[in-house]
Amino acid sequence: MWKNWLEYGPFFRTHLLGYPLYVVGSAGLIKPVLGDDSAFEFFVPGKTFTMLISDIRHMQVPEQHAVFRRRLGQALNPGALSRHVMAPLRAVLERHLDAWEAAGRVQLAEACAAASLDVALEVLTGVPLPPAHEARAEVRKLFRTALAGLYGVPLPWLPGTAIHSALRAQARLMQLLGPELDREVAELAGKMMEAEANPAASAADAAGAAAGGSGSNEAPMRMLEAQVAAALPFHRSSSSASSSAAPAAAANGNGKSATAAAATAGVGLSLTKEQIFERALGVVIASDDTSKHLFFFALVAAAMLPGVRGKLEQEQKEAMRKHGDDLSYAVLNDMPYLDAVIKETIRVFPTAVGGFRRALKDVAVEGGHVIPAGSIVFYSTHLLNASDPALLPRFLAPEARRQQAVGPGAGAHATTTAAAGGGQPDTGSKAGRKALARTLEGPTGLPAHLDYECRLEEAFRPERWLSDETRPRQFTGFGGGSHLCLGMHVAHAEARMLLALVVRRFDLRLEDPQLLSRVTYFPGPVPRKGADGLVLMPRRLEP
Repeated sequence: MWKNWLEYGPFFRTHLLGYPLYVVGSAGLIKPVLGDDSAFEFFVPGKTFTMLISDIRHMQVPEQHAVFRRRLGQALNPGALSRHVMAPLRAVLERHLDAWEAAGRVQLAEACAAASLDVALEVLTGVPLPPAHEARAEVRKLFRTALAGLYGVPLPWLPGTAIHSALRAQARLMQLLGPELDREVAELAGKMMEAEANPAASAADAAGAAAGGSGSNEAPMRMLEAQVAAALPFHRSSSSASSSAAPAAAANGNGKSATAAAATAGVGLSLTKEQIFERALGVVIASDDTSKHLFFFALVAAAMLPGVRGKLEQEQKEAMRKHGDDLSYAVLNDMPYLDAVIKETIRVFPTAVGGFRRALKDVAVEGGHVIPAGSIVFYSTHLLNASDPALLPRFLAPEARRQQAVGPGAGAHATTTAAAGGGQPDTGSKAGRKALARTLEGPTGLPAHLDYECRLEEAFRPERWLSDETRPRQFTGFGGGSHLCLGMHVAHAEARMLLALVVRRFDLRLEDPQLLSRVTYFPGPVPRKGADGLVLMPRRLEP
């Protein structure tokens, strides 16, 4: 991607995952792709995703997407995280760290994947898990099998393929979790429909929750509540059917409210039990992919960079003197260097190097380009990070400035800049990009702020985030516009919690100091076998 950017600029055509597509890699080009739902729709580049999550209207239909985002926001805003997530999150992570300490050594990618899956299942989805240890172990294994099906060939009828195994795992999960999920969904739907029938009481509840620190005018929700609430506005049947079902249900005399009984019968919901389970699977996919990636690379950076680890330890000592053992949402927000480490992890090792959209009509974009209707567009966070003007070299090498001044197509701006003897390169011209390429050092040809493989100490500098002058300007680690990832707050909270706990409990040592040259990104961080051994030396940080 970077070589294409140097040759063609931030707009070019290529093939990716078997699709001919347009790549956009500047803030001006990406803004309409992410922000204009009348021009671009959500697109999944593989059939296996839609085989596992068959109903993606909540990502494509603007009316459903708006409701889905609103309700999901109630489950993922800071108030909901403080109330429902932080305590169980810490408990799950502490349990894993206890196991790490007992072992003394872990394969880091595997350990991070196990922790992230448990966070997704036990803390975020809200899908009730079976109480028996053996059944929970089976659920974890089935979810992992289902997740693996996302990245295989789309041959569901062929035994032995990842998607065939994933669909079988999904069916088994429905057997294990379906009955309890039915009961929970019916109960939640009944409560919400009763709240709609009594808006005054509902408003009072929301106001009380907001006063308790939700950060929103709407009451915080758990994730399963959000899934059910997002379904309620889209009724399968008419309101008259609902009103006729309610008295009959009330006459049953079984102690269940009329609205809950109606919900049980499927009157009030547009989503089936299977679709709600698929949405929960979507939450697991999004959370697991993000968290295991963040966990892995944040811990790698802390292990490989003693200076970073030392500053983290000092900040944790100060926090312990101020807050004791507390690691609530508010306390974690009072750790600017820890926050900077997580942001720098996302910038240098992005969880997603981009995303896909499909043009619904001909769209004119910056630079005089037109994206034809039906075209696939890939927006590249990697290119945004690489070409960030706040992070590019301030001055070109002398020979590069001369080339920029005399090169074909350099333009008046490039000539003026070169004549002045400095300034950032004119990356809007091909000559300027060539001049930039000549001034970069290192075998990868990447700018120093992304060349983690060869120059990690130059690339990974959390201090960038602590000053407005050095703060990255093109950071889109969680998308943007109407598709800004609502899970970014919980992803940050999870990673900050894990890193704070690890720094308080362990010294770290990677067995292979060249690990970063032995890791591939897809799907998730995949180290060469045995390359990611992490030795954990227990010690308790004292304030």
